[in-house]
Amino acid sequence: MQENNNREIPEDDEIDLRELFATIWSYKKSIFFITLIGTLITIVIVYKMPKYYKTVTSIEIKAKNDAGGGFSLGGASALLGLAGLSGAGGDSARDLALLQSYKINALVVPKVNYNIRYFYHDKFKDIELDEDNSSIAISDISLNEYKDNGLKVLFKSISPNKYQLSIKGRFTDEILGVYEYGKSIKTDKFSLVIYKNTKGAIPSFITLSDDKHFIFDNVVLKNLTVMQDKKSPFISIEYLDTIPKRGEEYIRSLINEYIKFSVKDEIRDIDTTLSSIKKQISDIEEKVAISDEKMQEFKTAKQVISPEEQAKVLVSTIAQTDIEVSQAKYAEELIANIIKFTKKHKNIDAIAPSLLELKDEPTIALISNLQTLILKQSELSQEFKPAYPQLKSIKNQIKILRKGIRANLSNLQKTIKDKTKSLEKLSKKYKNELAKVPKIEKDLISLTRKYELNQKLYAYLLQKRSAKEIEKAETLSRVKVIEDIYTNPKAAKPKKSLIVIVSFITLLILSIFISFFREFLRGSKEEE
Repeated sequence: MQENNNREIPEDDEIDLRELFATIWSYKKSIFFITLIGTLITIVIVYKMPKYYKTVTSIEIKAKNDAGGGFSLGGASALLGLAGLSGAGGDSARDLALLQSYKINALVVPKVNYNIRYFYHDKFKDIELDEDNSSIAISDISLNEYKDNGLKVLFKSISPNKYQLSIKGRFTDEILGVYEYGKSIKTDKFSLVIYKNTKGAIPSFITLSDDKHFIFDNVVLKNLTVMQDKKSPFISIEYLDTIPKRGEEYIRSLINEYIKFSVKDEIRDIDTTLSSIKKQISDIEEKVAISDEKMQEFKTAKQVISPEEQAKVLVSTIAQTDIEVSQAKYAEELIANIIKFTKKHKNIDAIAPSLLELKDEPTIALISNLQTLILKQSELSQEFKPAYPQLKSIKNQIKILRKGIRANLSNLQKTIKDKTKSLEKLSKKYKNELAKVPKIEKDLISLTRKYELNQKLYAYLLQKRSAKEIEKAETLSRVKVIEDIYTNPKAAKPKKSLIVIVSFITLLILSIFISFFREFLRGSKEEE
């Protein structure tokens, strides 16, 4: 028993550090060689990697009808979704999704030239040229097949007037031909026109792309980052590009196109309403002037100062009733135009701003749900085919919502028409009472009523115009840039030093492991 308790661990189970270091030392040359060669290869690869510069900015999206009038959290952000915006205090996930969606970026891609990219060879690496610094310019590009997007075409200047184009092959380059500057080129893969600039570097090769989807998937998605810090209401936009100027242009265009896209339906509706109001104001101004002139002439001719107190009440009541009738007819005309729009267009979510004016909250809620589903459908359509079950389910939900919206609009139209008829009956009742008033007083009442009616309608329309102009200004200024667009002069990637250090450590560990494995194999052979 004592012998078992005092038993020592076999010598073979102990880790002998001297033996480990002896093994490493015996293979020191191979370890050094593998680590050195691998690190040198990494240095060459890293050296040839293009430098990407990070352009950043921060924006805040103001909630619509913010009580404070400024850029802050809160406000009626639930209604903001109707115009395509959610506000900093609203559904920020919606804003993030829109800024990164193909729908928005497809509007930006044509403004930032990724169709033709120029590269020149300098010190064993390829460097992209700014379009302004290239000795050639290309236009009218067209690729014959989608798979040819990103095609690399070698460029060689032959003479002041001619150049040669080739496509790099696995073993030899395929020469397409020698061409003259300024003349159209047509090959099996593409067609374009190349012009010569007086200044700039001569590119070694160019890459061609003519499809926005390809550029979005292969360039924009890899370099664009839109995020929101949980502790901050601001949305940060980052974009990586080998040309800083182009990165700044992309972010600037992205913000501008996002604003236009988000508010285009609302602005169009506001402009239509403003146009109608301005026309009515012009007509009412003329009627006010005529009514005032007639009333003054009548008072002078009949030597009447003012009607009786009872007549004053009638004048005021009839004027107010007629104003309400006019407002009801305006609403009736507005709902008729809305229904007409929904019959001709599929994007019935564009009627949201008009419904806000009619205060039709049930239909507004349906449209909010509809816009959420449409955005989700757009996102899923980029990844899945129409037969995808979730896509089919969303389409059915959209169809049901559209029917519900149209039904609500029909009911609202009927309600407005009934209200108009009731007001007209009430107005008629008051006017019948005027028949009992003596003729002179009745004539004065009629003139006074028209004058007051036109005057009140004029004031009402001026108020509506001011409100709409303020609403338009607030809508256009909904997105605020918190931080100026900035590009760090130091390359954001690749982290060359870090890559080399990590590679060196990895290769060192790998070569040591190989040494131990070789020692293990040698020991196995000796035992045999």
